[in-house]
Amino acid sequence: MKIRFHGAARSVTGSRHLLETPGGRVLLDCGLVQGRREEAWHRNRDFGFDPKTIDAVILSHAHIDHSGALPSLVRAGYSGPIYATPATADLAAVMLEDSAFIQERDVAFIRKHQGKAQDPLYTVEDAKAAARLFRTVPYGKAADIAGMKVSFHDAGHMLGSSLVRLDAEGKVIVFSGDLGRAS
Repeated sequence: MKIRFHGAARSVTGSRHLLETPGGRVLLDCGLVQGRREEAWHRNRDFGFDPKTIDAVILSHAHIDHSGALPSLVRAGYSGPIYATPATADLAAVMLEDSAFIQERDVAFIRKHQGKAQDPLYTVEDAKAAARLFRTVPYGKAADIAGMKVSFHDAGHMLGSSLVRLDAEGKVIVFSGDLGRAS
């Protein structure tokens, strides 16, 4: 088993973690890097891996720093399932469309006021395409994903947020996404 960190390592934004097992390649979260425009612009355009080689995406929650690059992943050729809790899938679909709309407007502003010919990271249509890939898994129910047994458990961070438990190769990994406070 290999884990590679392609975001949210030495920073708190752009969560993207690639888990590789003999059963497949799974991306844990696919978030936007947020921050200074130029740095974020470049970091959000380079995944560090080929999106077409990913078998599945597992989404811990809907916040943009965890889900916001999903439409870019799809735009770059990813066509597999995106697993999340039902509430996370519902929230992410709305948030990704809103993010795309903002990006389209931001690029229009830059073109008009700075004369730079740039394309948005993704469009509203890309966000809708990503939303069509969502597959929901309720809390506590195990699903077989790319040769792993995966289950989602309430993280208390926001509606639908989860701790993700992955069982593979006789090992257990728990991915926290973000945690809320104890109730």
